[in-house]
Amino acid sequence: MKYLVGTYTKNLSEGIYLVDEDKVSLHMRLFNPTYFTLQEGHLFTIARGGIEIYQDQTLVYEDHSEAHSPAHIFYEPTLAMIFTANYHVGQISTYKFDGTQTKKIQTLIYPTGSHAHQVYYDQKSQTLFAVDLGLDTVFTYSVGENLKLIPKKELTLHKGVGPRHLVVSEKGYVYCLTEYSHEIYVYNEKLDFVKKFKTIDKNFPGISSAAIRLSNNQKHLYVSNRGFDAITHFLVLDDGTLKQQKIYNTQGKHPRDFNLSLDESHLVVGNMHSNNVAIFERNSNTGELKFKKTIPVQEPSCIFFIP
Repeated sequence: MKYLVGTYTKNLSEGIYLVDEDKVSLHMRLFNPTYFTLQEGHLFTIARGGIEIYQDQTLVYEDHSEAHSPAHIFYEPTLAMIFTANYHVGQISTYKFDGTQTKKIQTLIYPTGSHAHQVYYDQKSQTLFAVDLGLDTVFTYSVGENLKLIPKKELTLHKGVGPRHLVVSEKGYVYCLTEYSHEIYVYNEKLDFVKKFKTIDKNFPGISSAAIRLSNNQKHLYVSNRGFDAITHFLVLDDGTLKQQKIYNTQGKHPRDFNLSLDESHLVVGNMHSNNVAIFERNSNTGELKFKKTIPVQEPSCIFFIP
């Protein structure tokens, strides 16, 4: 079982690490590779206050033109497009990926108060979702023939809940995780609001939800809760609604990100403030987790499994 760990490099971390079973090694020396994705032999990463693209650890493209570093990067292979969300300046940007000839296409600047936190493209509905934590809104777009974004429906959440990340199921249900209110807002395939669910039953200062993942069989949903330092497991019902199953301690502090292994037999959590990753064995049928061990990794902020 191998996975890459993106990190902040504020203290002792030096970049992206490779974890191969119990062995940890520096994979790439980069400044603040806080989020990345690996697709089609290329690494698309946030780094040095902008974005960088590598092939076999060779830099093929970089863009450091924005005033602050983006928070999230997403690559969509069917369009050969890169999308970024910039939390600090409240905007999203799009790129046409073409190796060394990659070009920025468009930047959308949102109103004052925006904190765009995630961009997510759903292939089935051909919809780009831009999750704005500051405006409590999820903006949706289609991609035109000229690769320019065409606005569609806006999903307005309750004021102050802070939508952070979302996932979309094969049935078209949208599960949007809120950072401040630690809830999951559920929308149907028409993007109509269905119901919301608490990720934990506690409510005290310092709790903030972070990451959300859906299993390949679409039956299990997991979210991480910082401050309470836990993973919450939900069963996805036939009507798309959720039923909370169990809450698991992450064996560390500030679980910023987590991910399921390629065969979904394990779940790995990056505990940023305690400088470790926690490995859980996972029952593929029930979705239940069993804590196995922790491994020291400095400032983990992104988990990505590789073959």
